[in-house]
Amino acid sequence: MKTFVFIIVLVLCCSVVVEAQDFFTVMSYNVENLFDTIPDAGKDDKEFLPEGEYKWTRPRLFKKLKDISKVIVGTDTVKPCEVVGLCEVENDTVMTYLLERTQLRKLGYKYIMTNSEDQRGIDVALLYSPRRFRLIHHESIRTKTKKPTRDVLYASGVMPRGDTLDVYMLHLPSQLGLDEAERNRQKIRDRVLSHADSVAARRQKPTIIIMGDFNDELRGKQMNPYHEHGFTDMTERKQPGTYKYKGEWGNIDHIMLRTTRTERIESGITIMPMLLERDKSRGGKKPRRTFLGTHYHGGVSDHLPVWVKLIIDN
Repeated sequence: MKTFVFIIVLVLCCSVVVEAQDFFTVMSYNVENLFDTIPDAGKDDKEFLPEGEYKWTRPRLFKKLKDISKVIVGTDTVKPCEVVGLCEVENDTVMTYLLERTQLRKLGYKYIMTNSEDQRGIDVALLYSPRRFRLIHHESIRTKTKKPTRDVLYASGVMPRGDTLDVYMLHLPSQLGLDEAERNRQKIRDRVLSHADSVAARRQKPTIIIMGDFNDELRGKQMNPYHEHGFTDMTERKQPGTYKYKGEWGNIDHIMLRTTRTERIESGITIMPMLLERDKSRGGKKPRRTFLGTHYHGGVSDHLPVWVKLIIDN
């Protein structure tokens, strides 16, 4: 009888421990030129039309959308990711297709996105599960640069245990342009960090994420500016990397976390067979891209997704 009672008590104690630990998964993914097939007035998207250089058609678009949905679902196999950031999405049309015409339809995601002055018309978006992330505010943060670039998407919401999570989704200017591009990245980065500092000052126990395509490895620098503001790079030095250039893997997609309320339990890069192929010229593997030059290759993206799984404290 004593043994039976002990087992019941042990089971109840274990149940309490499990109940106290609630996982929350955040993912970031550059999906490589997710355009629709319709001209967007005022934007330079003519290459991604059926008659354009890339011969971008609806069957190709919907294959890509289906593949992206598989990657999102496959990143957390226990339950759907609560928050998913996407880079290089054109407009509401592709986001609506993604959420309503793929397997994501069953998961009930909502989305928000920017409408920036980027000349090609690509923006960033955030998918979120309203059952697990109650959105309370969102806005676009625009930084004036010589050449218009992508806005940063800021969103705040409440996680299941009542903690507030603040998220910045960004796609910083590319390495093209060298010094000017670096100045623009620094200008946007400083604006975001200043905004994040203001948010942290208003929170009793802040949990803040800055994530996306930074177009910068942040490696070999004496002082990482994000670290100076209390952020930890959750995907630093993860293998193999998120992007391969001239045969070398690098980490240019990051999830920066600043928190006093949660702790990292896992983080990494999503590796699925459909995302990689053999690198015939350089050896090893490489991301299976949608295009090689202007030739349709049929892959998902030239980037790999990054993710972090948080444990929410009582």
